[in-house]
Amino acid sequence: MTLCKRELQSKAVELQAALKDQNVDILFNDDSFRDYLVKFTINTRGIFLGSLLLYYSPTKNAYSLKKQIKNPEIGSLIDLAWNRLSGCEIYPAKTGIYEAFVDGSYIAGVIGYGAVIYLGTEIKTEISGTIPENQFRQFGGELKSVIETLKWCHTNSVKKIRINYDYQGIEKFATGKWKAKNILSIEYIDFICKAKTEIEWKHIKGHTGNIGNDRADSLAKKAAIVNRTKNM
Repeated sequence: MTLCKRELQSKAVELQAALKDQNVDILFNDDSFRDYLVKFTINTRGIFLGSLLLYYSPTKNAYSLKKQIKNPEIGSLIDLAWNRLSGCEIYPAKTGIYEAFVDGSYIAGVIGYGAVIYLGTEIKTEISGTIPENQFRQFGGELKSVIETLKWCHTNSVKKIRINYDYQGIEKFATGKWKAKNILSIEYIDFICKAKTEIEWKHIKGHTGNIGNDRADSLAKKAAIVNRTKNM
C-alpha cells in the first residue's frame, strides 16, 4: 500500500486543474505514486518539458513541490499556480504593493539572513548577509532580514509591503502579541515602530515549495556558509 496516496491524489488533481487553466498539462497515473510522493510529467502542446515532484509530510500536514524543468516561462506559471493553491498568491504589480519573503539561518556559529523582494512577479532585489555571533542564533537572522528589507523600502520610497515569513516571532513581536525580553527583540520592535513603510504581515509554512520562501532560505544559508568558509 502506497503511504499517503489519498492525500497526494487530492492535491495532485487540484494542481492539475489549476495548471490546465494556464494551458500546461501535468500527467500522472497510478504508477506515478510512491510513499509520500507523486511524480508528474509536464506537457504543453504535446511537448515534454520536464517533471514535477509533489511531496506530502503527514507529521506537518504540509505539501512541497520540486520542479525539474528548464523552461523559465513554464516554471513561472507553475509557481503562480502552486502559490495560489498554497494560499501564498502575491499582489499584482498594478497594486503597487511589494512582497518580501524573509528568512534566517544559523550554520556552525554563523548567523545568516536573506530576503527577496518582488513587485508582482518581478524580483526587485535580493538581500543577504551575516551578523556577529551571539546567543540568538537563527532568531537573530530572522529579525535582521526584516530590518534590512525595511531599510531597502525606505531607500526606494516603497509605500506598502507585505512581509511573508515562517518564523512567527517576526509578526508577534512587531504587533505586541509577544513581549520583548532581550535587547535584540527590543531593538527590532523599535525599528518596526519607526518604519515609514506600511507593513502587512503574512505567515507561511516553511519548506513547502513556496518559491519566495525557498529563495530567502537559500540566501540566508549561503551567506552563513560563505562567511564561515572565509573565516576558516
